[in-house]
Amino acid sequence: MNRTAQGSSLSDTVYAVDLAKNVFEVHTFGPHGVRRKVERLSRKKFLAKFTSPDTERGVVVMEACGSSHHWGRQLGSRGYRTQLVPPQFVAQRRVGNKNDGNDADTIYAVYRDPRIRPVPVKTLAQQDLAALHRTRELLVAQRTQCINQIRGLLAERGVVECAGTGGFQALMKRINQEVLPEVTPSLQHQVALIHAHVGEIDAHLKALECELDSAYQGSVVAQRVHTIFGVGLITATACAAEYGGGVERFHDSREFAANIGITPREHSSGDKRHRGTITKRGNAYLRQLLVQCANIILNYRNRHEDPLCQLARRLLKAGKRRSVVVVAIANRLARTIYAVIKHGDAYRMGEQPACGGTA
Repeated sequence: MNRTAQGSSLSDTVYAVDLAKNVFEVHTFGPHGVRRKVERLSRKKFLAKFTSPDTERGVVVMEACGSSHHWGRQLGSRGYRTQLVPPQFVAQRRVGNKNDGNDADTIYAVYRDPRIRPVPVKTLAQQDLAALHRTRELLVAQRTQCINQIRGLLAERGVVECAGTGGFQALMKRINQEVLPEVTPSLQHQVALIHAHVGEIDAHLKALECELDSAYQGSVVAQRVHTIFGVGLITATACAAEYGGGVERFHDSREFAANIGITPREHSSGDKRHRGTITKRGNAYLRQLLVQCANIILNYRNRHEDPLCQLARRLLKAGKRRSVVVVAIANRLARTIYAVIKHGDAYRMGEQPACGGTA
């Protein structure tokens, strides 16, 4: 019996669903891609349809989006097999104008493509951990905005200090202890308000970091990833939130790194091959964390004999630019993370894990 890449029989009933807040477009497909029914349902009727025992159990296909994991868990508990397709491929393959009907048909077409792998439905624990990271990222951005606002207001009055945390602390100490002619009482009041908000954000960040530490203690995957040289608690828990306990959907570590978007973009034809900058696909937050880890490893390359430090020294000695070296280390980090999660073993310093290919 013929099956798609997702493991479903071509004779299965497939429901292609375009999700929304209040209105859901549901297209029912029978054997060999024949569309049998088109429905436009409210939220209440959508749930009633798939709860009803009269509805034939089959495969429900949705675009991976904000609410798709919720519906994936809900429908999975009711006897349906759920598949989430990557949204970027839906946008690329859409024919005609963007509307709910075209989106549902395109979701089904992407599902039938054997080259495209589905996005796993996240558990509540994974989404809770991801929510902690999103909240922390928001607070860090707000803290940076507040500090930049204070620096900008004072710079207009000729009061500046060097960059970084130390420079900001010196700036606040200066306006609190010195009499500066252009720093008026009104400006001091506005700066004090913003600085008090920075203090509140710092307190919230400390509380979030305590929650992340608790989540780390309860996650075997995060603890294993944390054993990798240069990977901290934030990156380890972010990997646990994104991939859970399995990376089986990737054939090897190169596919894993490509999924994060730290492999070269290729534009080739015939015997002409061109590779450009990295693709920047996938999870931008995780890619940012890996680049930060790579920068730390590069800064400490002369103090350790870990293979990642050796790689950094070797590439720099060969005349590679720092940005190129950082991306190469981030790529190797991604492959190492893949190996640690796949094999369920901690990172062993000084050994190259069997992670499928070389960087």
